[in-house]
Amino acid sequence: MSSQASTNHQFPAVSLETTETEEQSMEQLQLENSALHEEIETQAQENALLNEVISTVCSTLRLEEVLQHLVETVVRATSCQIAYIYLYDKDKERLVLASTTEQYRHLIGKLSMALGDGIAGWVALHQQAVFLKDDAMDDPRFCYFPELEEEKFQSIMTVPIITKDRNLVGVITVQAIAPHDFTEQHKIFITNTAALVAGAIENAQLYENTQRKLSTLASLSVLSQTISSGLYLDDMLRSLATLTVQIMEVDLCVVMLLEQVHERDQDALKYPRRLTVHASFPHLNERVHFQAIDVDHHTIERLHEFHEATLINNQVNAKITGQNGQYAMMGDETLQRLNPVRDSQYKALLSAPLIAGAEQLGLINCYSNKSKRFTLEDQTLLTTIANQAAIAIKNSYLVNQLAQKNLVKGFFDDLMHETSESEDSLKQRAHFLGCDLSRAHAVVMVEIAHLEERYIRESTKRNPKGDLWPTPHLPVPPKSDDDYTTSTLQNSYKRITGIVHRRIQDSFMGSIFHEHENLLTCLIPLGKDTSGSRLKLWLQELSQQMRSEHNILLSIGISNVCQQISDYRQGFAESQEALQMGQNLNENKGEQPIVTHFNDLGVYRYLYKIAHTDNLRDIFQDQVAHIDDYDRRKNTDLLVTLETYLECAGNLTRTSDRLYVHRNTLIQRLERLQSLCKVDLQDRSSWLTLQIAIKIYKLKMGKI
Repeated sequence: MSSQASTNHQFPAVSLETTETEEQSMEQLQLENSALHEEIETQAQENALLNEVISTVCSTLRLEEVLQHLVETVVRATSCQIAYIYLYDKDKERLVLASTTEQYRHLIGKLSMALGDGIAGWVALHQQAVFLKDDAMDDPRFCYFPELEEEKFQSIMTVPIITKDRNLVGVITVQAIAPHDFTEQHKIFITNTAALVAGAIENAQLYENTQRKLSTLASLSVLSQTISSGLYLDDMLRSLATLTVQIMEVDLCVVMLLEQVHERDQDALKYPRRLTVHASFPHLNERVHFQAIDVDHHTIERLHEFHEATLINNQVNAKITGQNGQYAMMGDETLQRLNPVRDSQYKALLSAPLIAGAEQLGLINCYSNKSKRFTLEDQTLLTTIANQAAIAIKNSYLVNQLAQKNLVKGFFDDLMHETSESEDSLKQRAHFLGCDLSRAHAVVMVEIAHLEERYIRESTKRNPKGDLWPTPHLPVPPKSDDDYTTSTLQNSYKRITGIVHRRIQDSFMGSIFHEHENLLTCLIPLGKDTSGSRLKLWLQELSQQMRSEHNILLSIGISNVCQQISDYRQGFAESQEALQMGQNLNENKGEQPIVTHFNDLGVYRYLYKIAHTDNLRDIFQDQVAHIDDYDRRKNTDLLVTLETYLECAGNLTRTSDRLYVHRNTLIQRLERLQSLCKVDLQDRSSWLTLQIAIKIYKLKMGKI
């Protein structure tokens, strides 16, 4: 009985302990369940945010949109106030702020840092994440940027954005005002987010680069159409500057041209050439004083070298840098002065020479208001633009030169043929060409010949039978397969004509010229030298210079002074006669230049027209021709003997002295002459007629 009572007494105690244990277990289960539920919710939120990130990067290829969505997502996920995304610029080797929360968006693209600078730079350099719960400014890696007001923030979390190949894309930074305990989930989320967006950012950058290149190609197409549209040069250059600003994404484009010099003008190439601004966009002539620049031959050669290096840039490891209005080109700072606005506010400069073939035409400069390092790709693009522009500029020059040449030729033709055009009209045309017809002028014709060419011309004269016979006193020229080809001679004519043209123009301002093969026709102002004597002396000096410097022989004919419009027709005829007659009269000079004024011709200026217009035959002409034919057949000098005898008025002593023969030899020659002539050589009344007949015959046969 007592035992049963005892047992019943202990049972309630056991039930109480079990109940307490069960209650504790339930509480524990509830706590664990709550924690698990929170973890599931956190994980779900993280997954939702990651899905949002994935959705964002898959929904667009526009980099700006991708980064902005990413900033907003990171801020919500970490409960921080600020987020920054910096992208790595390989060309500048800097981290550049690419996206952030709204209050700091005005700094996008303006704020940058080098690798290793600040916490973000350290993370980028070492590709390791940094998590700072508080006192971020006390960290030795911290770098203060006042624009970001970083003194407000205590906590920082920064992770690198890197690709699978460990290539740096950028960094993500979040900041909190109060000390913030970044959880493991925060760290995992931000790390996973960085991994997800690395490829997306690369794809977006590739897309933008592709779009930019497509836009550039379209702009280049427009540029090509513009410069080939036949615009006047100034209009074309203004359009070029405008389109270049758009294509290169710069703030200013300036197009400069060198003063024109013929490639064949070797003298001009020795001296500095003036480089002047011809077009700019925006138009700055009223705000900026463009400075003309003298460019020496060495600098032009350096521009050519740089141009060639750019064309093969895949073999050249070169970068173009610009800062504070200066730039380095292939390590050569001597070209820094090719900047007409070097004292302006522009901080970066990129240049490309305008070169067509081997001719340096000028320079195209692009400027930026900000300090900027231009890439090799930028240089290649600008060089492409410059090459297209150079061809268009060269074509414009050629068209202008052809038009100028045709204008001068037409003007000279009208002066020579006395057209019905009024004198005022002719004077206006002359003024347009740079010539003042109210001043006295001389017509000058310059024929250019090489020494070897003079030899050929003189040693291949034909007799009436067509036989060739050499001139003994001229030296035999060296043999060469190419010396006397047509193309070689034409190129040589052009080069020498350019030199003569420039030297005359430099000494006689207002001269105009017409070039045709090896003949240069000039209209030269005389000033106070109305007789033309000073002009003749100057042309003689020029001829000697060309002989000694270039192995060139000049034959020059000078007319009398032309003061009235009506004088020019005769002036052209006189110049031509002086040139031709001077060559004939001075044939025995051999390798010496010939400068002949029309008044130097003496009696021959009267006989010249008779010889070229009189087709009548008479006994005197027949006798002279008969003697000349005898000389050719017998290899004698009877015609020379007769001419000398008549010039000495029949004096045997003087005649024999001039011919360097014995008196008896002279008498024998005269006897032979008389046997050939039907004219009595002793009849003094026939001497003058016979002398004139000999000179006219020689003029006709080209033997004077």
